[in-house]
Amino acid sequence: MRDIKEFDELYARLEDMKKRAVRGEIGISAFLSPRELHYAKAYLSRSGTAFLEYGGYRDAERKRLYVLPEYMEGIEEAGSLGEYGEETGICAVCAKGSGFCKLSHRDFMGSLLGLGVERSVIGDIIVTEELSATVFCDIKIADFLVNEWHEVGHDRIKCAILQVGEMALPERRYAQISDTVASARLDCVVAALCNLARERARACVVSELCEIDYEKETRPDKEVVPPALISVRGYGKFRVLSIEGQTKRGRYRISAQKFL
Repeated sequence: MRDIKEFDELYARLEDMKKRAVRGEIGISAFLSPRELHYAKAYLSRSGTAFLEYGGYRDAERKRLYVLPEYMEGIEEAGSLGEYGEETGICAVCAKGSGFCKLSHRDFMGSLLGLGVERSVIGDIIVTEELSATVFCDIKIADFLVNEWHEVGHDRIKCAILQVGEMALPERRYAQISDTVASARLDCVVAALCNLARERARACVVSELCEIDYEKETRPDKEVVPPALISVRGYGKFRVLSIEGQTKRGRYRISAQKFL
C-alpha cells in the first residue's frame, strides 16, 4: 500500500502507541475517520502489531485503535479490556432537542465545534428522528458536554450520559443494488452503482472522484475485487458484495449496497 504524506503525523502517533505497548501499557488513539482507520490498520498490520478497533457500537464508522501489549494480544473484542483493568475510554451522550425544531447531523456537529470541542474526541453522531442525537465521545469530555452544551441550531437541548452498549440505536440503512456489468472494470462498476452512462462513469474515475477502499483510483480499467468499498464523490458510498455468474449475454451479475 502506498504511504501518503498526509498521514505522517498519524504514523508518528501510532509509533508512540507501539512504544507504550512495548512498555506493557495499552496505546489508545483518538477517534479516526474511516480513511485514517484504513491506513492506520494497514500500517500496524505491516509490523505485526496486535490491535483492536472500537467506536462505541458495532457499526461505528469513526473508531479508536487500541495497540495491545504482549500479555493482551489474545483479546479479540474491546469489551474484554475490562478483564485486564482497562477501559475503552468511550462514552455516549444523549442530546435531546425540544421537539419543535428539525436538527441535522450538521447542526449537532457544528454546535460541538462551536464549543471548541476537537473533532478527534468525537466519534459517530447518530441523529434519531431529527430531534435528538447520540454522540460517542472521549469519556473525558462527557461531563463538559452535559454541563456546557445547551443549544443546537436554534433549539435548546438537554444532555445526559448513557452507558455504552445499553442504548437502542437504529441499524445502519442500505439500498440494495442488483445489476449486470460487462466486466469488473471500475468504470463499468461505477456506471452500475451510480446509474450513469459508461462515459460519464469513466469521466468520474479519471477526474479523481473515485476511491476503492479509501484509496484514490484514476484508472478506468482497474479491476474491482469484492468485497470492496467504493466512494464516488457526489454520488455516495457503496459496498460491492459480489461480481459473478455470467448471464446468457456474457454479462456479470453485480450485488452491492449503497450507504444511506
